[in-house]
Amino acid sequence: MNHDLNEELATRSNELAELSRMAPDDRIARIVWSRIQNDLEREDSLTHGIQYCVSNIYHFIKVQIQENEQTSFALRSCADLIQQLGWNAGDIFAKDYSKTVFIDYIKEAVAMYTDTRQQHCEDAQCLLAMNMIHMVIQDIEYVIKKRPAQEKQLLIALRTAANLRNQMLNIFGYQSTATDNNF
Repeated sequence: MNHDLNEELATRSNELAELSRMAPDDRIARIVWSRIQNDLEREDSLTHGIQYCVSNIYHFIKVQIQENEQTSFALRSCADLIQQLGWNAGDIFAKDYSKTVFIDYIKEAVAMYTDTRQQHCEDAQCLLAMNMIHMVIQDIEYVIKKRPAQEKQLLIALRTAANLRNQMLNIFGYQSTATDNNF
């Protein structure tokens, strides 16, 4: 038991050292992403994970980003993606955890450090949203591999998710690369 405790402490020490070397926005995003993953693991459902991420992306863009043509297209892509996966967008978007994820969890992470500013929090929010869309893309790719009979339908959803990712990159002021368009 003592050995296990020492191993856990050594692991935690390494994690804390790694976090201290990160830029504040990356650190915040890493801490919050870890918490989100723990929340999702409790549900242990691929379906819940995809719905959770797309709903949170939708609400984050709708509430936190100034409305314009790009954000309208991204919101439409969220709804299209949900429908292409066979769910009702209204039902999925009714489950809004975005305040918890993008505000409360970030406040808790920021409280642990003294070197963060408002801009770091905003950047961390964008990083978290990008992590979510990447997870959705990976989950859809996983289902395609496991259920080849549904590949045709799921490829449409995969393209929509990839388009949403590129829309988010533009909205958040990141640059997409040529490899981002390979779907």
